[in-house]
Amino acid sequence: MNKKGFLALILAVLFLAGIAEARKTELTPADQRDWQVIAPQDSDSPLRDYAMLYEAGGHDGNIGVIGIPSMKVYRYIKMGVDMHNFPFSGSNAGNNNGTPDGKFLWVSDKGADAVIELNLQTGFAERILANPKPFGIHHSAAMSPNGKYIFLTGELSGKMAKMRVADGATTVIDVPPAPSAPDYPDASKDGKYVFAGNYYHSAVMVFSQDPFKFIKEIPVGKNPHGTNFVPTNRWAVVCDKLSATQSVIDVRQLKVHRVIPVGAGPLHNQPDSYGKYNYISSFVSDSTCKVDLGRMQMVDEFPIHYRVGHNSISPDDHYYVSQNKFSTGLFNPTGIVFAINFEEQDIDELSPTYGKSVKIVPINGEPHEGRQIFSTTIQRWNTGTGGDLFAKGYELGDVKVSFDDKNTPGRSLTKRPSLEPLHLAGAKRYFIPRDDGKPGVTQEGDVTVVRIKAFSYGYIPRFIHVKKGAKVRIILTNIDKAAGLTKNPDVTMGFLPAGYYGQKTRIDGVRGMSGVGEFIADKAGEFEFYCQQFCGPLHLEMRGTFFVDPPGGTASLSVGDYDEMSKLEYQLGDPEEREFITGGNRLLNTLKEGNEPAI
Repeated sequence: MNKKGFLALILAVLFLAGIAEARKTELTPADQRDWQVIAPQDSDSPLRDYAMLYEAGGHDGNIGVIGIPSMKVYRYIKMGVDMHNFPFSGSNAGNNNGTPDGKFLWVSDKGADAVIELNLQTGFAERILANPKPFGIHHSAAMSPNGKYIFLTGELSGKMAKMRVADGATTVIDVPPAPSAPDYPDASKDGKYVFAGNYYHSAVMVFSQDPFKFIKEIPVGKNPHGTNFVPTNRWAVVCDKLSATQSVIDVRQLKVHRVIPVGAGPLHNQPDSYGKYNYISSFVSDSTCKVDLGRMQMVDEFPIHYRVGHNSISPDDHYYVSQNKFSTGLFNPTGIVFAINFEEQDIDELSPTYGKSVKIVPINGEPHEGRQIFSTTIQRWNTGTGGDLFAKGYELGDVKVSFDDKNTPGRSLTKRPSLEPLHLAGAKRYFIPRDDGKPGVTQEGDVTVVRIKAFSYGYIPRFIHVKKGAKVRIILTNIDKAAGLTKNPDVTMGFLPAGYYGQKTRIDGVRGMSGVGEFIADKAGEFEFYCQQFCGPLHLEMRGTFFVDPPGGTASLSVGDYDEMSKLEYQLGDPEEREFITGGNRLLNTLKEGNEPAI
């Protein structure tokens, strides 16, 4: 072969190799999505975002901070065991985002049975508000108009609480009739009412804010989920999860005004800032439903990917974020627990990409509440002005915001705490090949072994008794083949007894193997356990009870080490930090109802 022929052969080989390499990077049919706007270049991701999304990260124990519209994750802030819902401090005027003053948010930690305070300006947890025990908190997103009180739902105990955020003092009431599961609260803008769904009763419960007391139940569709007041305070919108409807409650009449058909499995509401439209996450139908609250009908529906739970809306109503629970087939695997995703949709009716997904990104944890705030609300403190954080404060438009905390327990004029509440501690966790042993409690040597089978949507056994002081080994096995009703094959289950044993367990159950947790059952009491991994539309109903029985007795909601556990000292590793914990059983029912105005 001559020299020219040899060079031609080399070029041909390189050309074919280039084609082969190019073929490796071609988009697959799954990547060619007509529902997503794919930018031709990377310059569509701004370095500065005009809004910030704060999201409670569920079982990762974090508050995530995400830029809007870039969808870039700025940071994860360690907060506790299993983070769920929160309001921004300030006022509840407006939609779900409220009217933030930029100081704090108060997030419910369902796993630790506590409320954690995040200072938005420092970006660190600052206090722990210890709600009474036993309580079984789920949500704390309802805040009074004056910003002084938050209302807590004790989904796992059938109780409701009003908490003063200055010192953690509470009023706790039982919700009649039992059994009750108060869930997803919201407070009216005029200071009169608190609404909370009760999925056991298929009703919305009505409470007065001051004095805090139960008034009545309003029957709605089957198994209500998200419940929210619109900015005008004229209506409250309720997602009827198993009826595929939206109940619209007349706040003046305290009765259902209209029932609107929407997508299957409606879970959460996001009214826009005017109260004109309400955007609904529909889990089963994989869609965002847009309801016109003037016409009282659904006017649009956008596809999402996949199995949406919570949601959020930008403060200027331009973007809506669908917080999706499943990412089946979308992303690369990074371990045995799948990534969930956030999908940003353009809801500006004048935009050429209206109704399209403009970003979809994998997200850590299994986020719950999402609320957005203008980015200018968070100040820059690292260029010499940090001293103003202690007393002087800052100007937010024409409003002066001060951190004068001299009369607030857990805060001072000279300290801004930077806490990292414990996420997982005091136990050993690992995975083993799938355990097919019979479910139940057995004694193997000096270890009490508890075998639990998890499925959509329950546990076998549902009631577990161990003795105080026992060495306990929990073996959790996921026996599902796919998520119930939705058929996703990558369903993950969980096991987490709320409260003291939350950080000692938080076991994940993936198909094909078993998750194990080992710990000492050193506190007596009755602890509701639940699935911390969103596994399907009846996820909330996936519950059981873990009893740690005292010597010679049986644990219950009245028999246990509750006063000691209410101090929440197990949430912080260093005893010196416990000065930043306030509340607990010592402040139970110490509010002077009727003299605790909400507006």
